[in-house]
This record gives sequence, C-alpha cells and structure tokens, in this order.
Amino acid sequence: MSRETGGALLSMLQLHHEQPVPLYRQLETELRRLILTGDLAAGLRLPASRQLALDLEISRLTVKNAYEQLVSEGFLKAVRGAGTYVAQISTYELHPQDIPSQSEPSAHRQRLSERAAAVACTGATTRLEGFRAFRPGVPALDLFPRKIWAAIYSRVLRQGDGDLFSYGPAGGLPGLRRSVAEHIRDLRGVRCEPEQIIITAGAQQAFALVALTLLNPQDVAWCEDPGHIAGRDALALFGIRALSVPLDSDGFDLSHALNSLPSARLIFVTPSHQHPLGMTLSLERRMQMIEYARLSEAWIVEDDYDSEYRYVGRTIPSLRSLDRYGRVIYIGSFSKSLFPGLRIGYLVAPPDLVDTFAAGQILLSQNVSPVTQEVLRRFIDDGAYHAHIRRMKSIYQVRQERLLEALGKHAADLFEASFTDAGMHTIAWLKDDHVSDTAIAQNAWAAGVDCLPLSIFCNRESIAPGLMLGFACAHEEEIPDRVEQLVTAVRKGSSLTR
Repeated sequence: MSRETGGALLSMLQLHHEQPVPLYRQLETELRRLILTGDLAAGLRLPASRQLALDLEISRLTVKNAYEQLVSEGFLKAVRGAGTYVAQISTYELHPQDIPSQSEPSAHRQRLSERAAAVACTGATTRLEGFRAFRPGVPALDLFPRKIWAAIYSRVLRQGDGDLFSYGPAGGLPGLRRSVAEHIRDLRGVRCEPEQIIITAGAQQAFALVALTLLNPQDVAWCEDPGHIAGRDALALFGIRALSVPLDSDGFDLSHALNSLPSARLIFVTPSHQHPLGMTLSLERRMQMIEYARLSEAWIVEDDYDSEYRYVGRTIPSLRSLDRYGRVIYIGSFSKSLFPGLRIGYLVAPPDLVDTFAAGQILLSQNVSPVTQEVLRRFIDDGAYHAHIRRMKSIYQVRQERLLEALGKHAADLFEASFTDAGMHTIAWLKDDHVSDTAIAQNAWAAGVDCLPLSIFCNRESIAPGLMLGFACAHEEEIPDRVEQLVTAVRKGSSLTR
C-alpha cells in the first residue's frame, strides 16, 4: 500500500508570491529539490492537484503545470485513476557509503585527470581579460580600422552564401588558405601550397594540434628557456617531456641540447624574435637545427609570433624558408597584427599530413567561424591588412622610442633598456640583480601599469631580473606618466629580494 503525503508536504514547500519567478516554476523547483534530497521518497503519493492548490492557496492550474513538468522530466509518475507518485530514480539504489562526502576536499580532485595540475599551474593565462600600458603582446586596438572591417563584415553577411553559416570545410576556407599562403610567401619566404595551410583558433590551438598530431606521451621536446610559456605548457598538457634548453647570444644553444639532453622528437623555437629576450637565431644554428631534424626525423615548430614588425633592415627569412626536407612546422596568427579577439591562426602542414592535421583541428574545436574567415580573407585581398601593418610599424617604432626616452629620463639608475629591432616589446633589465621582478611587476599593476616579469618565462634556467614592456598598446602622450608610475613601483619594491 503506497504512502501519501499531506500536511508534512506543506511544511516543506516554500513559495513566495512577491518574487518575479512564476509560482508554477517555484513549485517545480521545490518538489524537485525535495525528491533529490530524499525528503519525498520513491513511491510516495502526492496530494491531488485540487487539494494541494487549496492547501497552498494557489491556482489548481499552477499545481497541474508543475506536476506535468515533473512527470515529463521523470521525477513524478502519473497513474491513471490512482494519482501522482514520486518516481523510482536509480540513484537511490546507491548505498550511502558509495557516495563520496561533499565535505571531503579530495573527493573532487581525485576525479581530475593528471593533466589538471599542469593546467592549474600554467602562467599562460596571466591577466588575459584586459590590458594597460605596457602590456606585452597587445597591439594598438584603438587604431584598428574598424569601419573598414565592419563594411567588409556587412558585405559578407549580405552576399555570403549559406555555406558560410555552416561549419565550413576541414582546414579552413580555401580562399583564406590561399591568401595566407601568399602572405607568408611574400613576407617570410615560406613556399607552400594553399592546401597545406590549416586555419586554427589562434597560434595556441596550433601548438596543441601539433602535440596531438605528431607526438606521443613521454616524447621529448626541446624548448627555449626562458621561452614561450603557452607553447611549452601546451606540450606538457599532452604528456610531452618539455626539456629546457638555455640561450646564448645566438639564441637556442643547440650544442647544449645535443650534449646534455635525450634526443628530441620536436624542437620548439621562436627563431626570428626570441620570446621573450628578442635575439635572432643565427644562420649557422638554423642550418644545424634543420640538419639535426633531418637526421633524427624530428620536427621543428617555428612560432613566428610577431614577424610583421621589423624596424631595422629587411625582414629576416623564416626558418621554414631554409628547410628543404619538410621538417619545419611554421605557425603564425593574426592576434598581434590585428587583434587578439579575432582568434585566427594558422600552421603549414607537411603535404602528407594535411588530412591528419585537418581532422585533428575538427576534433579540437570544429572550425573557426567561416564568416570571420571570409571577412579576414577579403580584408587581406583588398589590401587593408598590409596597409594596416605599414601604419602600425611606423607608430610602434615611435612608441618604442618614446618609451626608451622616458626610461632614460626617469629611470636611468634603475633600468638598462635598448632599442629592439623587431616586435612589440622591449626588455628593461633591472640594474639591481637582487630584487624580485615578480614583486615589482605586482607593484606596477597596483600602480596602474601592466608588465610581465622575465622570471615567469623561465623553467629551469635562471636569468637576471627584468621586465617585459610592451609599447604597442601605449599611447605616445601617456608613456612618460606611465613610466613614472613604473619607477614608483620599482623603488617601492627595491627592498624585495629574489
């Protein structure tokens, strides 16, 4: 014989007429809560809708709507001619000892993968939500030609066919792949077929795609130290042994890696403008690295993250342009040349691995929005992209000069900084090598300035303290004041030792 609830149910239900939430929704929520907590046990018969409505002083329709919704969700069971009952839910078959206590903090951590610790410890997510002067890696967002972009976007929405509103082809739109192939051929000497271009959601996804496609867990990768945090951590996330290789004046110290480390399946480098220190990998090192990759059948990942901006001489050819054996995976993005929120990057895949890379991209995130891809394609083909790059190169050079002038005027006793030939940031080395650059960067943030301490880019190597200062996003007229704020932060942190 089934049990029936009556007055006890009324004492457990809490409805509030003054709330904007409809009463039937409140009743649903309350009954659902009582069933999930076990206060209303399986098999219990609920009052008839008419009786419950009278008891609660609400409309019968309100009760019927709530009952019907919970029946459709499986919480209640309506038996014709017999009434409405609490349904038997399989979770109640578990014994209490099988259910981990919510008060045990380790209960949730034990369910996480081994990769979770690597994700939690990464420095790649440092303050991505906003920026101030002198945030490294952020372009002059206020100078982006929004009207031109908006006009192209509008045309694409009006003129684009239905395929642009679907998932899009694997690897990216053919038109954008062709435009990117032409761009990197003209600017960086990279010769490839458009079909080898894989459009990704930024360079970071390209790093993950390489690790997913080319490497197995416990494979060895050689990484610059100090080096690119996001690239190194992306490899570690897939179980790759990312081993540190120190730098010298010529960049990546290949001889150290050859003599001191296990053979690498992959080498991750930023050869044209080392991240973060800024040196250029020498030609001799480039050729030796390619030869090593050929002999050992290893891969080289070339992260060409800000190659568009060079202020002295001609653009340095890419490492990929020297590769005759197909061992260099070239990666670039439009985050720094246009804006980070665009989330479009690319990699050049070996011809026989194009389909594999394209399939991996689909598994990682489907495709980048075809509409956005088409807008970017037209932006490039119309000449707006290269015009924007030329304009920004001139502006960034002036901003770097203003930054160095202000540092020389207000902080000559604190920093040693020099003009960088390329990129969007410079390094301000602290003359007191006993202070903590991390603490100083934190003080700078509190003072209204954004910069990154060099120490966060180190894995095993140790270098002198310094700050990575981005000049691209700092307005010329505000640079002196921001440098003064930075100086105040440095003096405040001068007693904080490493």
